[in-house]
Amino acid sequence: MSQTAVLVWLSATSLLPTFRADLDAFAHSRLLRLEAPRENTAPYYLVAGAVSVRTNASAYAPDAVAQIESSLEEARNAAASLEQGRALAALERAEHVLREHPELPQSAWLMAEIFEQSAELENTAPDGGEAANALRERAAALEGPRAAPFADRAPEHALVDPVVRPVRIDGLEPGDTLEWDGTPTEPVVATAAGDHHARVARGGKLMWAGWLKLNANEHSLRLPVPETVACSTDDIGRGYFSAGRAVAAEHARCDSYVLARARSGGGVEVALCERERCGQVVVWESSRNTERGAAAPAKSGWPYAIAASVGAIVVTSIVLWRTGVFDRAEPGSREVWVFNGQKQMALGF
Repeated sequence: MSQTAVLVWLSATSLLPTFRADLDAFAHSRLLRLEAPRENTAPYYLVAGAVSVRTNASAYAPDAVAQIESSLEEARNAAASLEQGRALAALERAEHVLREHPELPQSAWLMAEIFEQSAELENTAPDGGEAANALRERAAALEGPRAAPFADRAPEHALVDPVVRPVRIDGLEPGDTLEWDGTPTEPVVATAAGDHHARVARGGKLMWAGWLKLNANEHSLRLPVPETVACSTDDIGRGYFSAGRAVAAEHARCDSYVLARARSGGGVEVALCERERCGQVVVWESSRNTERGAAAPAKSGWPYAIAASVGAIVVTSIVLWRTGVFDRAEPGSREVWVFNGQKQMALGF
């Protein structure tokens, strides 16, 4: 009964059809059925109305940024004209757009600016000092303390620097990149209680972005970052060949897969892998590939000469020359297989 193994083709995709016969022959000899890698985990989706747009780690929505900056400018002008109602409405619009677009890398700084402008408006009210201080504390949690702003009315209570403590961020996979409040950081971050913004990228793709609330008594947070799909390209596609060995991708989860690549001398290099371990590299050539598609029947029967001792020496020399063993500098134990659909021979060296 055949088992299933995922094929990871490490050469140019356009070459795969040319070497398909070699791969099929290898799979047949190992009682394997090769299949394509599974679909990768979908990256973060920005949903705008009914339209979903796939984004990457440098995702940027210029229209959203323009709306936010326009609303912030309108709020400044309205506040200077003592139109507090219009200023507050503009700030609410800016915050609404910003919370709908957490993929923006400057989200934390923009939100801190919204809180600061809101604090200035609150500070103009007779009893708004406490609310203004609370807003400035929220801004400081996002970007650190600012210099005290110039205002006609000083705050009722002096602001103190936010209390910073280490917080462990869970839900990340090895190799994930974490941005906390706009700054790349390790999974343990020094931060204060309050509103925060986070983005997680994996392999150059944005996997998750969002707003968080950290309470004063919390020392860890788990982000809902989607897991890598086992046997997908993201999982096993970073495997490679080096010095005659097959090297599996770090932290691979796939139980059974095949690393393969084309060889300039003909055939393919193949290795069976399980999770983070790969077996011996096999150099495989089908008879069709050995003869480069030649139709001459007399040549296609040469593997059968292996039964004769002199013929075996000649055939071995041809196979070793075709695989480049005499001029290969890479160390390592290897096998060469020749297959014509009926008989096969393995040579170890």
